[in-house]
Amino acid sequence: MVEGTTIRKGTKLGSGGFGHTFRAIQNDTQQVVALKQSRASLRLKRPLLQHEAKVLRMLAGHPNIPEVYAYGRIEHFELMSMQLLHRSLGDVVDEDGPLGVKQVANVACQMIDALRHIHSHRLVHRDIKPDNIMLQSSGSWKLGLIDFGLTRRLPHMKASVSTINHLDSSSMANNPNHVFGTLPFASLNAHEKGAELTFRDDVESLAYSLLWLLRGSLPWSYYLKHGTSVGRIRQVFAQKKRHNSSTLGTGIPDLFGELVDYARSLSLNERPDYNKWQGHFKQLEESATSSGPMPVRQDSQVSTTRPEPPLEAGQIILVRLDPSATTDGYTIREGHESSYVPDPLINGPEWSTAYRPAIVAKIDWDQKAGKYSFLAVAISRHLEKGETVDTKIIPISAVASHISTSSMIQVEPKWPLNNCYLYVFKQPVKFYCLPSQERVKCTWKLTSPDCDRLLNEFGFPPGSLAQSQQRLDLKSPDHDIRHNARMKEWEGYYKLYAHVLPLNLNHFEDGTIDWFSKRAWFDECVKAVRYNNLNNGFWWTGAWFPSAYHHKEGDLSASYFESDYSMWPPQGERDDSITLASGNEEVQGTSNMLLDLTTITGLEEEF
Repeated sequence: MVEGTTIRKGTKLGSGGFGHTFRAIQNDTQQVVALKQSRASLRLKRPLLQHEAKVLRMLAGHPNIPEVYAYGRIEHFELMSMQLLHRSLGDVVDEDGPLGVKQVANVACQMIDALRHIHSHRLVHRDIKPDNIMLQSSGSWKLGLIDFGLTRRLPHMKASVSTINHLDSSSMANNPNHVFGTLPFASLNAHEKGAELTFRDDVESLAYSLLWLLRGSLPWSYYLKHGTSVGRIRQVFAQKKRHNSSTLGTGIPDLFGELVDYARSLSLNERPDYNKWQGHFKQLEESATSSGPMPVRQDSQVSTTRPEPPLEAGQIILVRLDPSATTDGYTIREGHESSYVPDPLINGPEWSTAYRPAIVAKIDWDQKAGKYSFLAVAISRHLEKGETVDTKIIPISAVASHISTSSMIQVEPKWPLNNCYLYVFKQPVKFYCLPSQERVKCTWKLTSPDCDRLLNEFGFPPGSLAQSQQRLDLKSPDHDIRHNARMKEWEGYYKLYAHVLPLNLNHFEDGTIDWFSKRAWFDECVKAVRYNNLNNGFWWTGAWFPSAYHHKEGDLSASYFESDYSMWPPQGERDDSITLASGNEEVQGTSNMLLDLTTITGLEEEF
């Protein structure tokens, strides 16, 4: 590298996975620049910004590739100074609305030319999206493509490999939670774990980006905002497979949808026909009027009107946990039931749940969720005379019983079964009714005073545990105590959904009804909530990873303790897949590629 310079850092412009971008002044030239700053130990051998700086140097000279001016590593951070651009097309659409056909056709022409240049170096960008396409200056439609942090050089491939049949892909079924890049714009191949992303994938991502610029959304945009992390990936992948040019291009020029089909038809190492597609979009740009944007797709609207409650306090009902709605969350399918794809794992027999008799102790309207919830107290029967249970119980007075005391619950009309009782395992269960739940009319019911009595005797609402007790419970050798503590710890992040049926005489001898449970719905709820947490990236150990974490060489997780510590997550070594090497050989000259860049030697106070 050449002579050093310091950087005067200004206002923050944006953030990424491991760092932030600032408006800054490069002191040796007094030029206003964009400064990318990422926390990185000096011990790291493969830092991220160093790779991006090399890519930008390799691609220098193209009108849609921003210039890089300086790079350096200081204590705790690596820094890159580059051309300051205006704002992203993602911001343009978010702030001003979708673009017109003429504008988007122009975007297509510029980006296809940029991809031709990138691909000519056997590089694949791997994260094409509207947020990475920038206006270079205010009032101009000259664009710049940014964020080459995931860029990879393709190895030389000897033979053409046919396209993957995603409709029958078994590997995706085994890895439903994988995506490389940015979910809404990632290609179908990017959902395939371990797949080599090539030129075709950049084109497919560009095609999705163009469609989004026209409409302000994609057919799968709704699924990006609801459900678990894994559920969102599964839904978006399923919706992408369902759509092709005929559905994606409805109401817009066919060319935009056809680009998706074309990208998907390319073989693994086949180069796109850049000239043909650039020509098509140039013709479209010239023929398109300057009229406004295309109509925006509207998501199905969910009614916010408060319906009549499907249940009443005191009713005796049958309750079954819905594992699918509980693990995925219901909002991810609400209003989109016809296109929603259930988790195939939940459809297996190991996830079947049973109906259990219960009393509705309380029912409430959850305004935020727009749904009714109810507290369920389970009913069970003694297996034999004199049997004891390990939890508090309240007997139910029955028709044939010769004993009726004030300790018994009275049911109207009289309860037909002897030796039945109410109980809770750990605590009453709060279920949510599904919107499809029909109003339940029951034969047997408790009076309101008896419902209040149930709540009092079973300790609802439960008192909040002291933090010290909560910590002890989370480490308890008793897995029931430990799991119950986990449920309480995460209760704001999930909802238990249930199906409800009215109880009738036929159910008393129905072998599919669980009349003899002593643990109510506890085990099913634990399993569902645990899976829900897992699909959001949380293991019940409290970690974000499945096993003990071993520090990688270069990690300095505890080396930086300034006041802004929380905004600087430390990066580890750059992943092996993010490389400019071709096979086992480093591309000739890349090791010296940054020698002609100015070295950044330090940061100055913000201006």
